[in-house]
Amino acid sequence: MASIEYSLFRAKFIKPRQKSLLDENLTPGELFLQALEERPSAELRKGYTWHIGNVSYFSKNTGYFAVGRTTNSTVEKFDEISGNFIEEELEKSPYTHCVFDANIGFVGIAKKTSLTQTSKGVAARIEELLGTANSIKRNGINVEIVPIPDPEGFLKLLISAYRVFRFSATFRGPNPFDADKYFQKPLAVYLSAAGGEKGKAEIQGDDLNREVLESVTRSTAATGNEASARIVRIKAQKPITINLKGDPVKRRYDEEKHHPEAVLADLTELYHKVRHDS
Repeated sequence: MASIEYSLFRAKFIKPRQKSLLDENLTPGELFLQALEERPSAELRKGYTWHIGNVSYFSKNTGYFAVGRTTNSTVEKFDEISGNFIEEELEKSPYTHCVFDANIGFVGIAKKTSLTQTSKGVAARIEELLGTANSIKRNGINVEIVPIPDPEGFLKLLISAYRVFRFSATFRGPNPFDADKYFQKPLAVYLSAAGGEKGKAEIQGDDLNREVLESVTRSTAATGNEASARIVRIKAQKPITINLKGDPVKRRYDEEKHHPEAVLADLTELYHKVRHDS
């Protein structure tokens, strides 16, 4: 049975610190939807034109789109009429499936190795394509499509540790509506006010509060950021560093039977598990 693998990515539409005169005061969700509706195409690499198409909706803020690229290739063939071997130019357009929730701000991307080796590669092309949309350029928006990592392994080590005496996390600004109140939200405000693009903050203590660290870890993962901690797993052992980063959280489906709307419902549940453990 052939399977198809979807990975979860955070979609961010970051506004400039100083609004342009053409700013339309659109929400990130509205910017996402407007950019998709434009179905942007662009030559992102010489000879490779990428496209967003097949946009359809499950609700006002959720739906499906396809992303792929067009390339020309030369095929050698025999022409029965002329009795000669000839070369013929053929256009190929492999594509893959994507589902989205513009209100939450995430995209589920199906891996397809004929496009790129990883779903991260497809995410990078989506990021570039959306960045070429007129609505995005007109409002001076910076688009980021970043992996949402699975925090469970990191949290298991963090919560069970004998001591946690250092914790750090990256942040970008401004972050989505459900970022945590301790770390991501206030630091995103600070970053935006200072005109920064990204940052990293660290706290230290004799033994840091696990409940607070879990909340910040889940928010950090859900907003597509990274974290690390310095812990002592068992009394008398040497400290080690653990990291939250890397590949996005994934789900596999039967390629022939999977339905995008059902995939979106599953990925929405997966997102809430990452963010809230619910």
